[in-house]
Amino acid sequence: MDDNNRVVQAMSIIAGRIDALGSNEHITANITSSTEVIDLNGNTLLPGFVDAHSHFPASGVSAVSIDLAPPPIGDANTLEQLLERLVKAAQTTAERDWLLGFNYDNTAFADGKHPTRVQLDAAVPDHPVYLWHSSGHMGVANSKALARLGIDEDSVAASDGTFGRDINTGKLNGLLQEKSAPPLSDIIKTLSLTNQLRIFTKARDDYLAAGITTVQNGYAGKSVMRALRLSQFVGQLPQRLVVWPAHDKQSVTTNDANSFSARANGQLTYKTGALKIMVDGSPQGMTAYLSEPYFDTRDKPADYRGFALIDQASLNSLVSDYHRRGYQLAMHGNGDAAIERIIIAVEQAQLEHPRPDARHLIVHAQTIRKDQIARLSALSLSPTFFNSHTYYWGDWHRQFTLGPMRASNISPARWAQQAGVRFSLHSDTPVTPIAQQQLLWSATERQTQSGKILGADQRIDMQSALRAITIDAAWQNHMEDIVGSLEVGKFADLVVLSQSPFDVEDVRSIEVLATYINGVKRYQRPVTE
Repeated sequence: MDDNNRVVQAMSIIAGRIDALGSNEHITANITSSTEVIDLNGNTLLPGFVDAHSHFPASGVSAVSIDLAPPPIGDANTLEQLLERLVKAAQTTAERDWLLGFNYDNTAFADGKHPTRVQLDAAVPDHPVYLWHSSGHMGVANSKALARLGIDEDSVAASDGTFGRDINTGKLNGLLQEKSAPPLSDIIKTLSLTNQLRIFTKARDDYLAAGITTVQNGYAGKSVMRALRLSQFVGQLPQRLVVWPAHDKQSVTTNDANSFSARANGQLTYKTGALKIMVDGSPQGMTAYLSEPYFDTRDKPADYRGFALIDQASLNSLVSDYHRRGYQLAMHGNGDAAIERIIIAVEQAQLEHPRPDARHLIVHAQTIRKDQIARLSALSLSPTFFNSHTYYWGDWHRQFTLGPMRASNISPARWAQQAGVRFSLHSDTPVTPIAQQQLLWSATERQTQSGKILGADQRIDMQSALRAITIDAAWQNHMEDIVGSLEVGKFADLVVLSQSPFDVEDVRSIEVLATYINGVKRYQRPVTE
Protein backbone atom coordinates (compact mmCIF):
# COMPACT_ATOMS: atom_id res chain seq x y z
CA MET A 1 0.00 0.00 0.00
CA ASP A 2 2.92 2.38 -0.60
CA ASP A 3 2.90 4.96 -3.37
CA ASN A 4 3.87 2.31 -5.93
CA ASN A 5 1.54 -0.43 -4.59
CA ARG A 6 4.51 -2.79 -4.36
CA VAL A 7 4.15 -6.48 -3.56
CA VAL A 8 7.16 -8.10 -1.87
CA GLN A 9 8.08 -11.52 -0.56
CA ALA A 10 9.51 -10.80 2.85
CA MET A 11 9.83 -8.26 5.63
CA SER A 12 12.09 -7.68 8.61
CA ILE A 13 10.86 -6.15 11.88
CA ILE A 14 13.08 -4.77 14.64
CA ALA A 15 11.75 -3.33 17.91
CA GLY A 16 8.19 -3.10 16.64
CA ARG A 17 9.01 -1.23 13.44
CA ILE A 18 9.49 -2.33 9.85
CA ASP A 19 13.23 -2.53 9.17
CA ALA A 20 13.40 -3.86 5.61
CA LEU A 21 11.27 -5.26 2.78
CA GLY A 22 12.21 -7.15 -0.36
CA SER A 23 12.86 -10.58 -1.78
CA ASN A 24 13.23 -13.70 0.32
CA GLU A 25 16.92 -13.79 -0.60
CA HIS A 26 17.47 -10.19 0.49
CA ILE A 27 15.72 -10.54 3.85
CA THR A 28 16.96 -14.01 4.82
CA ALA A 29 20.53 -12.78 4.44
CA ASN A 30 20.01 -10.87 7.69
CA ILE A 31 18.78 -13.82 9.76
CA THR A 32 20.85 -14.53 12.88
CA SER A 33 20.57 -17.04 15.70
CA SER A 34 18.37 -14.59 17.64
CA THR A 35 15.94 -13.92 14.77
CA GLU A 36 12.40 -15.24 15.00
CA VAL A 37 11.38 -16.42 11.54
CA ILE A 38 7.67 -16.53 10.65
CA ASP A 39 6.72 -18.45 7.51
CA LEU A 40 3.33 -17.32 6.18
CA ASN A 41 2.96 -20.58 4.25
CA GLY A 42 1.47 -18.87 1.24
CA ASN A 43 -0.93 -16.63 3.16
CA THR A 44 -1.12 -12.88 2.55
CA LEU A 45 0.25 -10.07 4.69
CA LEU A 46 -1.20 -6.56 4.57
CA PRO A 47 -0.91 -3.42 6.67
CA GLY A 48 -3.23 -3.63 9.66
CA PHE A 49 -6.64 -2.23 8.80
CA VAL A 50 -7.32 1.36 9.87
CA ASP A 51 -10.85 1.99 11.09
CA ALA A 52 -11.86 5.16 9.23
CA HIS A 53 -15.02 5.67 11.26
CA SER A 54 -16.90 3.72 13.90
CA HIS A 55 -17.96 4.08 17.53
CA PHE A 56 -15.64 1.81 19.49
CA PRO A 57 -16.54 0.12 21.85
CA ALA A 58 -20.31 0.45 21.26
CA SER A 59 -20.51 -2.78 19.25
CA GLY A 60 -19.77 -4.63 22.48
CA VAL A 61 -23.24 -3.70 23.76
CA SER A 62 -24.40 -6.84 21.97
CA ALA A 63 -22.82 -8.79 24.85
CA VAL A 64 -25.30 -7.37 27.38
CA SER A 65 -28.38 -6.59 25.29
CA ILE A 66 -31.13 -8.32 23.37
CA ASP A 67 -30.11 -9.06 19.78
CA LEU A 68 -32.77 -7.63 17.48
CA ALA A 69 -30.70 -7.44 14.29
CA PRO A 70 -32.44 -8.65 11.12
CA PRO A 71 -30.84 -10.69 8.33
CA PRO A 72 -28.12 -10.84 7.14
CA ILE A 73 -26.66 -9.94 10.55
CA GLY A 74 -29.31 -11.62 12.73
CA ASP A 75 -32.74 -13.16 12.25
CA ALA A 76 -35.25 -10.75 13.83
CA ASN A 77 -37.24 -9.68 10.79
CA THR A 78 -40.76 -9.52 12.27
CA LEU A 79 -42.34 -7.48 15.03
CA GLU A 80 -43.55 -10.71 16.64
CA GLN A 81 -39.98 -12.02 16.97
CA LEU A 82 -38.86 -8.72 18.47
CA LEU A 83 -41.61 -8.73 21.11
CA GLU A 84 -41.06 -12.40 21.97
CA ARG A 85 -37.39 -11.73 22.72
CA LEU A 86 -38.25 -8.81 24.97
CA VAL A 87 -40.78 -10.89 26.92
CA LYS A 88 -38.24 -13.69 27.39
CA ALA A 89 -35.52 -11.31 28.54
CA ALA A 90 -37.87 -9.62 31.00
CA GLN A 91 -38.33 -12.92 32.83
CA THR A 92 -34.70 -12.90 33.98
CA THR A 93 -34.22 -9.15 34.45
CA ALA A 94 -34.97 -7.15 37.60
CA GLU A 95 -37.80 -4.65 37.07
CA ARG A 96 -35.57 -1.70 37.97
CA ASP A 97 -33.06 -2.62 35.24
CA TRP A 98 -33.26 -1.44 31.65
CA LEU A 99 -34.09 -3.87 28.87
CA LEU A 100 -31.94 -2.75 25.97
CA GLY A 101 -32.78 -4.05 22.51
CA PHE A 102 -29.88 -3.67 20.12
CA ASN A 103 -29.88 -3.07 16.35
CA TYR A 104 -33.56 -3.41 15.50
CA ASP A 105 -34.31 -2.28 11.96
CA ASN A 106 -37.83 -1.36 10.85
CA THR A 107 -36.79 -1.60 7.20
CA ALA A 108 -36.69 -5.38 7.63
CA PHE A 109 -40.37 -5.54 8.64
CA ALA A 110 -42.99 -6.19 5.98
CA ASP A 111 -44.77 -2.87 6.67
CA GLY A 112 -41.58 -0.89 7.37
CA LYS A 113 -43.09 0.51 10.57
CA HIS A 114 -41.32 1.06 13.87
CA PRO A 115 -42.51 -0.74 17.02
CA THR A 116 -44.67 1.53 19.15
CA ARG A 117 -44.85 2.49 22.79
CA VAL A 118 -48.26 0.78 23.04
CA GLN A 119 -46.88 -2.50 21.67
CA LEU A 120 -43.88 -2.42 24.01
CA ASP A 121 -46.08 -1.60 27.02
CA ALA A 122 -48.36 -4.54 26.25
CA ALA A 123 -45.44 -6.95 25.96
CA VAL A 124 -43.23 -5.66 28.80
CA PRO A 125 -45.21 -3.37 31.13
CA ASP A 126 -42.93 -3.50 34.17
CA HIS A 127 -39.48 -2.75 32.77
CA PRO A 128 -38.01 0.35 31.14
CA VAL A 129 -37.44 -0.74 27.52
CA TYR A 130 -35.38 1.05 24.90
CA LEU A 131 -34.80 -0.31 21.42
CA TRP A 132 -31.68 1.09 19.77
CA HIS A 133 -32.19 1.44 16.01
CA SER A 134 -29.46 0.06 13.78
CA SER A 135 -28.90 3.50 12.22
CA GLY A 136 -27.82 4.90 15.59
CA HIS A 137 -30.02 7.95 15.01
CA MET A 138 -33.19 6.90 16.79
CA GLY A 139 -34.88 4.41 19.07
CA VAL A 140 -38.21 3.42 20.59
CA ALA A 141 -39.06 3.62 24.30
CA ASN A 142 -41.95 2.22 26.29
CA SER A 143 -43.82 4.25 28.92
CA LYS A 144 -41.50 3.22 31.77
CA ALA A 145 -38.46 4.25 29.75
CA LEU A 146 -40.02 7.57 28.72
CA ALA A 147 -40.65 8.31 32.39
CA ARG A 148 -37.03 7.43 33.24
CA LEU A 149 -35.91 9.80 30.50
CA GLY A 150 -38.14 12.59 31.81
CA ILE A 151 -40.32 12.68 28.70
CA ASP A 152 -44.10 13.11 28.92
CA GLU A 153 -46.93 14.34 26.69
CA ASP A 154 -46.06 17.96 27.47
CA SER A 155 -42.37 17.60 26.65
CA VAL A 156 -41.02 19.58 23.72
CA ALA A 157 -38.54 17.88 21.40
CA ALA A 158 -35.13 19.39 20.89
CA SER A 159 -34.87 21.69 17.89
CA ASP A 160 -32.54 19.13 16.30
CA GLY A 161 -34.67 16.12 17.15
CA THR A 162 -38.24 14.80 17.09
CA PHE A 163 -40.73 12.92 19.25
CA GLY A 164 -42.89 10.53 17.26
CA ARG A 165 -46.64 10.81 17.82
CA ASP A 166 -49.58 8.61 16.93
CA ILE A 167 -51.27 10.02 13.81
CA ASN A 168 -54.73 9.33 15.29
CA THR A 169 -54.40 10.25 18.97
CA GLY A 170 -51.49 12.68 18.81
CA LYS A 171 -49.91 10.96 21.83
CA LEU A 172 -46.27 9.95 22.05
CA ASN A 173 -45.69 6.69 20.19
CA GLY A 174 -42.26 6.12 21.73
CA LEU A 175 -40.13 6.96 18.67
CA LEU A 176 -37.26 9.30 19.60
CA GLN A 177 -35.11 10.66 16.76
CA GLU A 178 -31.77 12.45 16.55
CA LYS A 179 -31.00 14.67 19.58
CA SER A 180 -34.30 13.69 21.21
CA ALA A 181 -33.05 10.11 21.48
CA PRO A 182 -30.90 9.21 24.49
CA PRO A 183 -27.23 8.62 23.66
CA LEU A 184 -26.34 4.95 23.94
CA SER A 185 -23.49 5.94 26.27
CA ASP A 186 -25.99 7.39 28.76
CA ILE A 187 -27.79 4.05 29.03
CA ILE A 188 -24.50 2.14 29.23
CA LYS A 189 -23.58 4.27 32.27
CA THR A 190 -26.53 2.76 34.14
CA LEU A 191 -25.17 -0.77 33.70
CA SER A 192 -23.01 -2.54 36.25
CA LEU A 193 -19.22 -2.22 36.00
CA THR A 194 -19.10 -5.92 35.17
CA ASN A 195 -21.36 -5.43 32.18
CA GLN A 196 -19.47 -2.32 31.08
CA LEU A 197 -16.27 -4.39 31.10
CA ARG A 198 -17.99 -7.10 29.06
CA ILE A 199 -18.95 -4.48 26.48
CA PHE A 200 -15.40 -3.22 26.20
CA THR A 201 -13.79 -6.66 26.05
CA LYS A 202 -16.12 -7.96 23.35
CA ALA A 203 -15.55 -4.89 21.16
CA ARG A 204 -11.78 -5.07 21.59
CA ASP A 205 -11.68 -8.74 20.66
CA ASP A 206 -14.06 -8.34 17.72
CA TYR A 207 -11.93 -5.55 16.23
CA LEU A 208 -8.74 -7.60 16.68
CA ALA A 209 -10.38 -10.60 15.02
CA ALA A 210 -11.29 -8.32 12.10
CA GLY A 211 -7.66 -7.26 11.63
CA ILE A 212 -8.25 -3.72 12.89
CA THR A 213 -5.04 -2.34 14.37
CA THR A 214 -6.22 1.27 14.64
CA VAL A 215 -9.73 1.68 16.10
CA GLN A 216 -11.85 4.80 16.32
CA ASN A 217 -14.54 6.40 18.41
CA GLY A 218 -16.16 8.89 16.07
CA TYR A 219 -18.24 10.96 18.51
CA ALA A 220 -16.90 10.99 22.05
CA GLY A 221 -17.71 13.04 25.12
CA LYS A 222 -15.24 13.75 27.90
CA SER A 223 -16.15 10.73 30.05
CA VAL A 224 -15.74 8.32 27.13
CA MET A 225 -12.40 9.89 26.21
CA ARG A 226 -11.16 9.49 29.78
CA ALA A 227 -12.29 5.86 29.91
CA LEU A 228 -10.59 5.02 26.62
CA ARG A 229 -7.34 6.71 27.65
CA LEU A 230 -7.40 4.73 30.88
CA SER A 231 -8.01 1.45 29.03
CA GLN A 232 -4.82 1.99 27.06
CA PHE A 233 -2.83 3.14 30.07
CA VAL A 234 -3.60 -0.08 31.98
CA GLY A 235 -2.96 -2.24 28.89
CA GLN A 236 -6.52 -3.38 28.20
CA LEU A 237 -6.54 -2.00 24.66
CA PRO A 238 -3.61 -3.03 22.45
CA GLN A 239 -4.84 -1.23 19.33
CA ARG A 240 -4.03 2.35 18.45
CA LEU A 241 -7.02 4.56 19.10
CA VAL A 242 -8.29 7.67 17.34
CA VAL A 243 -10.95 9.67 19.16
CA TRP A 244 -13.05 12.36 17.51
CA PRO A 245 -14.30 14.65 20.29
CA ALA A 246 -17.94 15.66 19.92
CA HIS A 247 -17.72 19.43 19.64
CA ASP A 248 -21.07 19.89 21.43
CA LYS A 249 -20.20 17.63 24.37
CA GLN A 250 -17.27 19.59 25.70
CA SER A 251 -15.68 22.99 25.78
CA VAL A 252 -12.73 22.94 23.38
CA THR A 253 -10.16 25.50 24.47
CA THR A 254 -6.86 24.08 23.22
CA ASN A 255 -5.77 22.63 19.94
CA ASP A 256 -5.38 18.90 20.53
CA ALA A 257 -5.47 18.10 16.83
CA ASN A 258 -2.95 15.45 15.82
CA SER A 259 -1.70 15.02 19.39
CA PHE A 260 -0.71 11.66 20.84
CA SER A 261 -0.35 10.30 24.32
CA ALA A 262 2.34 7.67 24.81
CA ARG A 263 2.19 4.53 26.93
CA ALA A 264 5.11 3.47 29.05
CA ASN A 265 6.75 1.64 26.15
CA GLY A 266 6.94 4.85 24.17
CA GLN A 267 4.67 3.63 21.38
CA LEU A 268 2.22 6.13 19.92
CA THR A 269 -1.19 4.76 20.84
CA TYR A 270 -3.84 7.43 21.46
CA LYS A 271 -4.73 10.24 19.09
CA THR A 272 -7.16 13.09 19.58
CA GLY A 273 -8.37 13.62 16.05
CA ALA A 274 -10.96 15.68 14.23
CA LEU A 275 -13.75 17.50 16.04
CA LYS A 276 -17.11 15.96 15.12
CA ILE A 277 -20.06 18.12 14.07
CA MET A 278 -23.47 16.62 13.29
CA VAL A 279 -25.22 18.29 10.35
CA ASP A 280 -28.08 15.85 9.62
CA GLY A 281 -29.32 12.32 10.29
CA SER A 282 -29.65 9.04 8.42
CA PRO A 283 -31.25 8.18 5.06
CA GLN A 284 -32.77 4.90 6.25
CA GLY A 285 -34.41 6.81 9.11
CA MET A 286 -35.46 9.57 6.70
CA THR A 287 -33.72 12.20 8.80
CA ALA A 288 -30.95 12.89 6.28
CA TYR A 289 -31.40 16.35 4.76
CA LEU A 290 -31.98 16.13 1.00
CA SER A 291 -32.27 18.79 -1.68
CA GLU A 292 -35.23 16.94 -3.24
CA PRO A 293 -38.08 15.15 -1.40
CA TYR A 294 -37.80 11.53 -0.38
CA PHE A 295 -38.98 9.07 -3.02
CA ASP A 296 -41.76 7.66 -0.81
CA THR A 297 -42.59 10.05 2.02
CA ARG A 298 -45.01 7.50 3.53
CA ASP A 299 -46.88 9.23 6.41
CA LYS A 300 -44.98 12.50 5.94
CA PRO A 301 -45.82 15.52 3.72
CA ALA A 302 -45.18 15.03 0.00
CA ASP A 303 -42.41 17.64 0.04
CA TYR A 304 -40.60 16.11 3.04
CA ARG A 305 -36.80 16.33 2.64
CA GLY A 306 -35.61 15.44 6.13
CA PHE A 307 -34.03 18.15 8.21
CA ALA A 308 -30.72 19.69 9.17
CA LEU A 309 -29.46 19.63 12.75
CA ILE A 310 -27.79 23.03 12.39
CA ASP A 311 -28.57 26.11 10.30
CA GLN A 312 -26.15 27.47 7.72
CA ALA A 313 -25.14 30.57 9.66
CA SER A 314 -24.34 28.61 12.82
CA LEU A 315 -22.39 26.00 10.87
CA ASN A 316 -20.44 28.72 9.06
CA SER A 317 -19.50 30.29 12.38
CA LEU A 318 -18.45 26.99 13.97
CA VAL A 319 -16.40 25.82 11.01
CA SER A 320 -14.73 29.19 10.56
CA ASP A 321 -13.73 29.39 14.21
CA TYR A 322 -12.37 25.84 14.46
CA HIS A 323 -10.66 26.06 11.08
CA ARG A 324 -8.98 29.35 12.02
CA ARG A 325 -7.68 27.74 15.22
CA GLY A 326 -6.12 24.83 13.34
CA TYR A 327 -8.57 22.04 14.07
CA GLN A 328 -9.44 19.24 11.72
CA LEU A 329 -13.21 18.78 11.42
CA ALA A 330 -15.28 15.67 10.73
CA MET A 331 -18.78 16.73 9.69
CA HIS A 332 -21.58 14.19 9.53
CA GLY A 333 -23.50 14.72 6.30
CA ASN A 334 -25.69 12.09 4.63
CA GLY A 335 -28.11 14.16 2.57
CA ASP A 336 -26.89 16.28 -0.34
CA ALA A 337 -28.52 19.40 1.17
CA ALA A 338 -26.58 18.85 4.40
CA ILE A 339 -23.40 18.22 2.40
CA GLU A 340 -23.98 21.50 0.55
CA ARG A 341 -24.05 23.29 3.90
CA ILE A 342 -20.76 21.65 4.83
CA ILE A 343 -19.12 22.65 1.55
CA ILE A 344 -20.34 26.25 1.86
CA ALA A 345 -19.04 26.48 5.43
CA VAL A 346 -15.61 25.12 4.47
CA GLU A 347 -15.46 27.36 1.39
CA GLN A 348 -15.99 30.39 3.60
CA ALA A 349 -13.45 29.22 6.17
CA GLN A 350 -10.80 28.50 3.54
CA LEU A 351 -11.41 31.88 1.92
CA GLU A 352 -10.89 33.68 5.23
CA HIS A 353 -8.04 31.50 6.54
CA PRO A 354 -6.47 29.32 3.80
CA ARG A 355 -5.17 25.94 5.01
CA PRO A 356 -4.07 23.77 2.05
CA ASP A 357 -3.78 20.56 4.09
CA ALA A 358 -6.70 20.85 6.51
CA ARG A 359 -8.11 17.40 5.57
CA HIS A 360 -11.59 18.21 6.83
CA LEU A 361 -13.91 15.24 6.45
CA ILE A 362 -17.47 14.63 5.27
CA VAL A 363 -18.60 11.60 7.25
CA HIS A 364 -20.81 9.12 5.33
CA ALA A 365 -21.45 11.41 2.31
CA GLN A 366 -24.18 9.02 1.21
CA THR A 367 -25.95 11.17 -1.36
CA ILE A 368 -23.16 13.55 -2.33
CA ARG A 369 -23.63 14.73 -5.91
CA LYS A 370 -21.04 14.70 -8.71
CA ASP A 371 -20.97 18.50 -8.86
CA GLN A 372 -20.28 18.60 -5.12
CA ILE A 373 -17.41 16.11 -5.33
CA ALA A 374 -15.78 18.30 -7.98
CA ARG A 375 -15.45 21.08 -5.38
CA LEU A 376 -13.79 19.04 -2.62
CA SER A 377 -10.11 18.94 -3.61
CA ALA A 378 -9.71 22.71 -3.70
CA LEU A 379 -11.07 22.88 -0.16
CA SER A 380 -8.94 20.05 1.32
CA LEU A 381 -12.22 18.29 2.06
CA SER A 382 -12.36 14.49 1.91
CA PRO A 383 -15.25 12.00 2.18
CA THR A 384 -15.31 8.80 4.20
CA PHE A 385 -17.98 6.62 2.60
CA PHE A 386 -20.33 4.30 4.46
CA ASN A 387 -20.31 2.16 1.35
CA SER A 388 -21.83 -1.07 2.68
CA HIS A 389 -25.16 0.79 2.68
CA THR A 390 -25.42 -0.60 -0.84
CA TYR A 391 -25.77 -4.06 0.69
CA TYR A 392 -27.58 -3.52 3.97
CA TRP A 393 -30.10 -0.88 2.82
CA GLY A 394 -29.67 -0.66 -0.94
CA ASP A 395 -33.01 -2.29 -1.76
CA TRP A 396 -34.79 -0.08 0.79
CA HIS A 397 -33.23 3.07 -0.64
CA ARG A 398 -34.16 2.12 -4.21
CA GLN A 399 -37.76 1.30 -3.36
CA PHE A 400 -38.64 3.82 -0.68
CA THR A 401 -36.25 6.50 0.57
CA LEU A 402 -34.24 7.66 -2.45
CA GLY A 403 -35.66 6.00 -5.51
CA PRO A 404 -33.69 4.18 -8.24
CA MET A 405 -31.66 7.11 -9.59
CA ARG A 406 -30.34 8.56 -6.32
CA ALA A 407 -29.91 5.12 -4.74
CA SER A 408 -27.64 4.00 -7.58
CA ASN A 409 -25.19 6.78 -6.74
CA ILE A 410 -24.96 6.47 -2.95
CA SER A 411 -21.37 6.34 -1.67
CA PRO A 412 -20.06 7.35 -5.13
CA ALA A 413 -16.46 6.25 -4.75
CA ARG A 414 -15.90 6.14 -8.49
CA TRP A 415 -16.87 9.79 -8.87
CA ALA A 416 -14.40 10.65 -6.11
CA GLN A 417 -11.69 8.62 -7.80
CA GLN A 418 -12.30 10.31 -11.15
CA ALA A 419 -12.13 13.73 -9.49
CA GLY A 420 -8.84 12.91 -7.77
CA VAL A 421 -10.44 13.14 -4.33
CA ARG A 422 -8.87 10.90 -1.68
CA PHE A 423 -11.45 8.93 0.35
CA SER A 424 -11.82 6.12 2.85
CA LEU A 425 -14.41 3.42 3.54
CA HIS A 426 -15.97 2.65 6.91
CA SER A 427 -18.50 0.39 8.62
CA ASP A 428 -19.89 2.86 11.21
CA THR A 429 -19.91 -0.01 13.71
CA PRO A 430 -22.15 -0.78 15.62
CA VAL A 431 -24.50 0.26 12.81
CA THR A 432 -23.02 -2.59 10.75
CA PRO A 433 -20.54 -5.26 11.89
CA ILE A 434 -16.83 -4.51 11.83
CA ALA A 435 -15.85 -6.51 8.75
CA GLN A 436 -13.39 -5.00 6.31
CA GLN A 437 -14.01 -7.77 3.79
CA GLN A 438 -17.59 -6.51 3.49
CA LEU A 439 -16.32 -3.00 2.73
CA LEU A 440 -14.04 -4.37 0.01
CA TRP A 441 -16.83 -6.47 -1.50
CA SER A 442 -19.36 -3.63 -1.46
CA ALA A 443 -16.88 -1.21 -3.02
CA THR A 444 -16.03 -3.55 -5.88
CA GLU A 445 -19.43 -5.24 -6.38
CA ARG A 446 -22.17 -2.85 -5.08
CA GLN A 447 -24.64 -5.69 -4.72
CA THR A 448 -27.78 -5.46 -2.58
CA GLN A 449 -29.26 -8.18 -0.40
CA SER A 450 -31.69 -9.08 -3.17
CA GLY A 451 -28.77 -9.61 -5.56
CA LYS A 452 -29.29 -6.47 -7.63
CA ILE A 453 -26.37 -4.25 -8.63
CA LEU A 454 -26.81 -0.74 -7.24
CA GLY A 455 -24.88 1.63 -9.48
CA ALA A 456 -22.38 -0.45 -11.44
CA ASP A 457 -20.69 2.75 -12.61
CA GLN A 458 -19.68 3.53 -9.01
CA ARG A 459 -17.63 0.34 -8.57
CA ILE A 460 -13.92 0.75 -7.90
CA ASP A 461 -11.01 -1.67 -8.30
CA MET A 462 -9.71 -3.83 -5.46
CA GLN A 463 -6.43 -1.94 -5.09
CA SER A 464 -8.27 1.34 -4.52
CA ALA A 465 -10.65 -0.30 -2.07
CA LEU A 466 -7.73 -1.76 -0.09
CA ARG A 467 -6.03 1.62 0.06
CA ALA A 468 -9.28 3.13 1.36
CA ILE A 469 -9.16 0.93 4.48
CA THR A 470 -5.41 1.22 5.05
CA ILE A 471 -3.20 4.10 3.91
CA ASP A 472 -5.98 6.46 2.81
CA ALA A 473 -7.82 6.00 6.10
CA ALA A 474 -4.54 6.67 7.91
CA TRP A 475 -4.00 9.79 5.77
CA GLN A 476 -7.40 11.16 6.73
CA ASN A 477 -6.35 10.93 10.37
CA HIS A 478 -2.89 12.49 9.76
CA MET A 479 -1.27 9.12 10.61
CA GLU A 480 0.13 8.11 7.22
CA ASP A 481 3.68 8.60 8.45
CA ILE A 482 3.40 5.82 11.05
CA VAL A 483 0.74 3.29 9.92
CA GLY A 484 -1.38 2.31 6.93
CA SER A 485 1.30 0.81 4.68
CA LEU A 486 4.24 -1.58 4.91
CA GLU A 487 7.20 0.78 4.63
CA VAL A 488 10.53 1.03 6.41
CA GLY A 489 10.29 2.97 9.65
CA LYS A 490 6.56 2.49 10.16
CA PHE A 491 5.06 0.55 13.05
CA ALA A 492 4.67 -3.14 12.32
CA ASP A 493 0.86 -3.18 12.49
CA LEU A 494 -0.06 -6.15 10.32
CA VAL A 495 -2.89 -8.47 9.35
CA VAL A 496 -2.46 -11.98 7.96
CA LEU A 497 -5.20 -13.11 5.57
CA SER A 498 -6.01 -16.61 4.39
CA GLN A 499 -5.90 -15.49 0.74
CA SER A 500 -5.04 -12.47 -1.36
CA PRO A 501 -8.03 -10.18 -2.06
CA PHE A 502 -6.89 -10.20 -5.70
CA ASP A 503 -7.18 -13.96 -6.03
CA VAL A 504 -10.72 -14.77 -4.82
CA GLU A 505 -14.13 -14.50 -6.42
CA ASP A 506 -15.79 -13.28 -3.21
CA VAL A 507 -13.47 -11.35 -0.91
CA ARG A 508 -15.87 -11.95 1.99
CA SER A 509 -14.67 -15.57 2.08
CA ILE A 510 -11.21 -14.46 3.22
CA GLU A 511 -10.40 -15.10 6.88
CA VAL A 512 -8.24 -13.03 9.20
CA LEU A 513 -5.64 -15.48 10.51
CA ALA A 514 -3.61 -13.17 12.76
CA THR A 515 -3.31 -9.55 13.83
CA TYR A 516 -0.03 -7.93 14.92
CA ILE A 517 0.52 -4.56 16.59
CA ASN A 518 4.08 -3.27 16.93
CA GLY A 519 5.19 -6.67 15.65
CA VAL A 520 3.47 -8.47 18.54
CA LYS A 521 0.75 -11.00 17.76
CA ARG A 522 -2.47 -9.83 19.42
CA TYR A 523 -4.90 -12.20 17.70
CA GLN A 524 -4.67 -15.73 16.33
CA ARG A 525 -7.63 -17.37 14.64
CA PRO A 526 -8.70 -20.39 16.69
CA VAL A 527 -7.96 -23.73 15.09
CA THR A 528 -11.15 -25.64 14.36
CA GLU A 529 -11.53 -29.37 13.87
